[in-house]
Amino acid sequence: MSSITYAEKLKDPRWQKCRLKILERDNFTCKWCGDDKLTLHVHHIEYQKGCAPWEYENEKLITLCEKCHEIQHLEGTYLEIGRAHV
Repeated sequence: MSSITYAEKLKDPRWQKCRLKILERDNFTCKWCGDDKLTLHVHHIEYQKGCAPWEYENEKLITLCEKCHEIQHLEGTYLEIGRAHV
């Protein structure tokens, strides 16, 4: 039996629906820097083993621009909302 990759899970309609809900909740704006022009990502604040991307509570998901999302993964720590990156 083949395993579905994480990238394939992100194409699942259930994730796309969840992602849109979070983007709408956050007014299509990065919750870290306030940018609304860069590509936006929905970030999982913490990962839960065995959970599909769309199975998280909304409070565990946040909209970040691609730049802040990259910084968050490089730093490996949760970013404070409203903190402007340099």
